[in-house]
Amino acid sequence: MKNYISFFILILGIISCNSDEDKSLEGNFEFTSKYSATVTVGGVVGIKERFFETGEVYKGSDRGKETIRIRIAEHSQLNDNCPNSMCYQEFLDVPRVNLKFVK
Repeated sequence: MKNYISFFILILGIISCNSDEDKSLEGNFEFTSKYSATVTVGGVVGIKERFFETGEVYKGSDRGKETIRIRIAEHSQLNDNCPNSMCYQEFLDVPRVNLKFVK
């Protein structure tokens, strides 16, 4: 009987655990200050300094960490089967102090 109770408590503990994915906030994020980052643009250019202005809005995901991941480019066939010389960066992790959630 004690084995069944222990097993039941173990199962309840596993079920009640939360993962980081449960805390994810998806939506639009607005830059609260100017921000710049080096991004991969692919092709001959390779990398480029990208500047973001205050007020620009991007779709993103906040997983409760020190950065928020925003989408800076849409996926295309060029990015299939990466890495290759034509791949470009689709996502950018931005420190949360530079972004705010927009309803």
